[in-house]
Amino acid sequence: MNKQWLRYEFPKGDYDHEILVALLSDIPCLGLIEKDSTIDAYFNTDEENDMDQQIQAILQLFPGSKIKTVKTFIQNEDWHLNWQDYFKPIRISPNIAIYPHWETYHGPEPIQIAIIPGMAFGTGTHATTQMALKLLEKTIRPGMTILDAGCGGGILTIAALKLGAGFVDAWDIDPDIEDNFLEQMELNGIRDRFKLTIGDVTQHTDYNFDLVLSNIERKPNLALLHNIDKHGKVPPCIFTGILKDEYAIFKANVLNYGLVFKDEMFQDEWAALATE
Repeated sequence: MNKQWLRYEFPKGDYDHEILVALLSDIPCLGLIEKDSTIDAYFNTDEENDMDQQIQAILQLFPGSKIKTVKTFIQNEDWHLNWQDYFKPIRISPNIAIYPHWETYHGPEPIQIAIIPGMAFGTGTHATTQMALKLLEKTIRPGMTILDAGCGGGILTIAALKLGAGFVDAWDIDPDIEDNFLEQMELNGIRDRFKLTIGDVTQHTDYNFDLVLSNIERKPNLALLHNIDKHGKVPPCIFTGILKDEYAIFKANVLNYGLVFKDEMFQDEWAALATE
């Protein structure tokens, strides 16, 4: 693993912070930390020249905001210190809570998920993950087989299994998530009923699931839906990772597949929907 990471700090100001986060996630960065006064994005040091160019292109999308970034190189161990400063227990619903593994948590929620923050995935603080958890809680039935598309560190896989899923097939395109994903499973006492695959889930050929849980982005979500339809009947789905500005277009595309609309949710600049 690299001994250093590249960090860009974006001061908060009179611009849409959620749009900036979405654009940084598209690059993609290794991780994001939103602080009181800045949004910090982390990258591999060997991508410095390319990242400089891509970040400049992003900043041009915010004319008049005069966002001035601060670029620094940090030691690998500093990353976890940053997470410990900014990651606190999160109550998703009366039944689900997420908390950092270094804290002793005694909340009343029956589903408690311990997290080891890592370089390549979120911690449940992002709106898309929270909406996915809420819709999952409303949709899941005991014994379901579930596809977790864009599983990251495994928060949704853990939640699904603790909520009674029979099996979760977890996919992510980023190989950097594998160690953290497996650590999370072990930390939460989950040793079976799941499989992790590193690959492009939109190119998979077997979608024999009771529920598809897809926390990726609009275009990959649609590519996944198209491929599922090509290989058989589309099961009930939960889609997140969709910006509000793109939601109407996305919803129209989803309904074109003959799916029955069940629920929708909005938080910050993001949208999510569930079908049946």
